[in-house]
Parts: sequence; C-alpha cells; structure tokens
Amino acid sequence: MGSYKEVVVYIAGFTGPLAGNMVLALLGTLGSEWDVESTDILLSIPAFMFPFAFMQLVSGPMSNAYDRRSTVLFGLSVYAAGSALAAMSDSLAFFIGARVVQGLGYAFVNPVLVAMLSDIAGPNRQGQVMGYFGSSTTAGVSAGPLLGGAFADVNWRLSFLTVTALSLLMIALVWVLFRGEKRGVGRLSLSTVFSDIAGGLRHRRVRRLSASGFLAFMAFAGVISFVADYMDTGPLDLDPEEVGIALSVSALVGIFVAPLAGGLVDRRGAICCVTVGFMVSATGAFALSFAEEYLQFVALLLVTGAGGAFIWASLLTMVVAVPQSLKNTSSSVFNSSRFLGYAISPIVFTPIYLATGFDQLMILCACIGLLALSLALLSRSEPGEG
Repeated sequence: MGSYKEVVVYIAGFTGPLAGNMVLALLGTLGSEWDVESTDILLSIPAFMFPFAFMQLVSGPMSNAYDRRSTVLFGLSVYAAGSALAAMSDSLAFFIGARVVQGLGYAFVNPVLVAMLSDIAGPNRQGQVMGYFGSSTTAGVSAGPLLGGAFADVNWRLSFLTVTALSLLMIALVWVLFRGEKRGVGRLSLSTVFSDIAGGLRHRRVRRLSASGFLAFMAFAGVISFVADYMDTGPLDLDPEEVGIALSVSALVGIFVAPLAGGLVDRRGAICCVTVGFMVSATGAFALSFAEEYLQFVALLLVTGAGGAFIWASLLTMVVAVPQSLKNTSSSVFNSSRFLGYAISPIVFTPIYLATGFDQLMILCACIGLLALSLALLSRSEPGEG
C-alpha cells in the first residue's frame, strides 16, 4: 500500500506545475485568440503563482487542524474547477481569474504532499523520495509546455481539460488510498495559523532554506519563461510545438537524474548535492546567453534540468529535517517561499528583459542561483533537527 501511496503523491506533485507552466507554449496562440501581446499572457503565471504561494501558509495549519487527506482532497477539487474554467475562457481577464482559482486550489495540495511523502518513506529514504518528488514537480513545470504545444494547433482548450481529468483521477486515488488518516482537532483560526507559521520561522534553518528556495525558483522561472518567449518571438521564430519540446527536455533528464540525486543526498549529504545542483544550473543559465541555435538551447535546458534535480532533492530533504510536529508547517513555509519566487519572476524580469535583452537576463539568473546556493550553505551552521 505504501508504494501505491508514494506513486500517487508523485503524480499529484506533477499535476499542479503541469498547468502552471503550460501557457509558455501558448503565448502566441492565446495572444492571437484574444488580440493581446504575448507578454500580456505571461501575467497568467503570477495570477496562478501568487495565490498558490501565499495560501500555502494556510495549508499546513489546515492539515494540522483537520487531516492531510481532507486538505489534499479540498485542494484538488478547487484546482480541477479552476482548470475547467480555464478551458472555458473567452478573454484574458476570465482566463486570469481561472488561473487564480487554480493557484488557490493547488496551494492546499503541494506542501501537504511533501509532509505525507516524508512519513511514507521513513528516515532512511528521505533524500531518495524527495529527489523523485522534486523531479515530478520539475517534470510538471517542463512537461506543461509540451502539452500546451501539442494542443496549440488543434484546440488549446484541450490542454486544460486534460489537467482537469488528471485532477479528478487524483481525487479518486487519494480518497481510496489515504483513508484512515489521523484527524486533528477540527478547528482552524487565524491565531492557530499565525502560531504555526511563527513556529516554523523561529528556526533559522527554515528561514535560510526558504530564502534559498525563493531565489532558486525565481531564477529557474526566469530561464524557462524568457527562453520560451525568445524562441517563440525572437530571431529563431519557432512554432509552439518546437518550443514545447525544447522546454520539456529538463523533465526528461530529471526522470533519470532524480534517483541518482536522491540516493547521493542520502549517502553524501544534502550540502554536497545542493552545491553540485546550483553550480550545474548556474553554468547552464550562463551558457544560454551565448546560445544561437535550437539544439544549443535544447542541450543547455537539459543541463539546467539535471542541476534542478539535485537542488530540489537536497533542499526538500533539508527542510523536512525538523520535529514531526513542525513538518507540515516547515514544508508550507518553504514551499510558499519558493513558489513566491516563481510568481514574481515575470514581474521582476520582464522590464529587465525588454530593456537589456535575453543574454543579460540569463547572466543575471545565473548570479541569482549562486546567491541561493550561498544561503543554502549557511544552513550548515544550524544543527539538523529531527
């Protein structure tokens, strides 16, 4: 039963980022559909990510007050509804509203899955399972454009209907497999939310890792988002399917690298592996500033994806190394922080991209990745907990 639960957690972890990044291969398609600029469509990313990031601060306390299964089922139901609304959108404004609903829903899923997975795996497989989970979320981020690109020339609405169907399947599997979850007190209030969040933030280790995750995902989103726009509207002038394939290679490499990364975290330690991950990803981002041909972009996105598998396996393992009573809240604070970085990335980087160009932005993203590494390394000064 435990192995089935583990697989369901991985697929559920894949489901949210799948829709979160799908629009990157649909920039031109949706822009033409609603007669807006392709960069206007990028606003749908923070529309998803801001509520997703902020509401994760509530999902941990909610799962403590009730139970993890009920919290995940609630989140998946809202997420499925938002995905269906996105498929029915007839304007950019309606689409952005649907994306807000999606983000709100999945905020009650992602951090709770991390805590669930930690308990399923036991103490000896923390790095390995977090490697797989990090890969599943990164795969969703990268596979989203592939799905969007595949449906771009047929009917873009089918891509969001596919996400709706997958969400409904996850609801059914979580309902069946996670019966018997221990229930909490059944009460949730602002005071308990703030108390739980404060409990997590009191740990300097959690604060530093959360800041590292914030910067890491901010840089990663900058690379993926603006590589997509550069290949679509820049000198390469590629079609949506080609863009989707290029952005999806990091998912493919992540599938193979994740078991290695997770196993190395358990054997060599998270600090060693997070250093490798950040150095590889930063090098890939820096090299993208010199890329000129399609296959060069594909190869370098593959490099950044491999580095990402090491980064998230390491950081997720480090952040759940807390007492059991803090595990839900620690996961919520960390995931809220890292996805907030993703949310603000288009807002911060779009003016820089328009003013300085693609090459300079890639160099900036590489530098931000190295800053994130320095924060992760500082967490060594805090003793492990749990």
